[in-house]
Amino acid sequence: MSRDFFRLLAAGTVSNFGSMLTALALPLAAIELLHATPGQIAALNVAAIVPGFALGLFAADAIDRVRRRPVLVVADLARAVLLVSVPAAAFAGVLTMSHLVAFAFCRGLFDFGFEVAEQALLPALVAPADLVRANGRLQAGDSSAEAFGFAVGGWLVQWFSAPVALLIDAASYLASAVLITRIRTPEPAPAPGGRRAAELFAGVREIARVPALRGVAAAGMLATAAAQMVGAVYMLFAFRELGFGAGVIGVLASAGAVASLGSALLADRLPERLAGRPAMVAGLALYALGPLVLSAAPGPTLIGVAAIVAQQVVGDGGYVLYEVHQRSLRQRITPGRLLGRVGGALRLLNGAAVLAGAAAGGWVGESLGLRATLVAGACVSALAAVAAAAVGRAAQNRQPSPA
Repeated sequence: MSRDFFRLLAAGTVSNFGSMLTALALPLAAIELLHATPGQIAALNVAAIVPGFALGLFAADAIDRVRRRPVLVVADLARAVLLVSVPAAAFAGVLTMSHLVAFAFCRGLFDFGFEVAEQALLPALVAPADLVRANGRLQAGDSSAEAFGFAVGGWLVQWFSAPVALLIDAASYLASAVLITRIRTPEPAPAPGGRRAAELFAGVREIARVPALRGVAAAGMLATAAAQMVGAVYMLFAFRELGFGAGVIGVLASAGAVASLGSALLADRLPERLAGRPAMVAGLALYALGPLVLSAAPGPTLIGVAAIVAQQVVGDGGYVLYEVHQRSLRQRITPGRLLGRVGGALRLLNGAAVLAGAAAGGWVGESLGLRATLVAGACVSALAAVAAAAVGRAAQNRQPSPA
């Protein structure tokens, strides 16, 4: 694989390290500084997804009509600037939940742009036969950053406060932007600029037309809804009900990142008969076991530690196996000029799933309890595995149509 691919890999790894700090620090800031409820944590999660849901088709269409590398750089720089606002408000003593929700919304917009542009740029940097390997390496980089970010981030929050961790995240985005500017591989010409309203829905039409993409979309929506249900209560469950401190939570969470790293590195080593749909189904089935194991944790004991570690290892490792293979399948069967819009359409559908999953997680968490929410999330994840089974065997070798 080319040097430019490794530059993209390094940029993604560096920025994801900072993102893991924020993933840990932001909800802990809401819980510790603002005494957030499950509903408020769910609202924070929803705010990050709403931009992709509300503007996804327009943004993805725009990304297909421009060079993807500048989009990545702008997204990195914008996120760095946004991240400075939260520590500034916290240090000034004026931080509110409304501020955190607004921050999550604005950052979500640039997260969406970065993710769609990165996935659309990748096929220009590697050969089609190398997509599974390349996606595996990208996921491995993310998992390495996640392991280190969670392990270090928890102690940074505990020792120095959540706002300090967020400042480090801002620096990571600047480093990512510098790395991306060094990519020199020419990109294919963007889609023609004569926009028609119908072109905004080209990604949706492609998903509706291709059975394999319909299966990917259904599985992704269910897995996303399940993740939001679990995410609405995870920090509250570990921090309040189990009684673990921020540093311990971060270290335990890093176990999942190590499992994700191993899963990502091994994703392209599966026998051909197990690649694609079988790997997606198996990954989601393992992902469903994670919340079930966590729901049995009794408290801040060795059994509680083992339950959190098992949930991280099984759940994260399974999800990465699914993600690498579904992304590679999608990139292989989708025409290059539609990659951004198909990605945007999937984000739109997943955005709807986020709204539903976060609302359900907040309601179940406040009405039935945190453990019941974890069990419900596991059940929805199991349905995602069933949906992934709908991806036909013919999709394994399907090539994109020229249309």
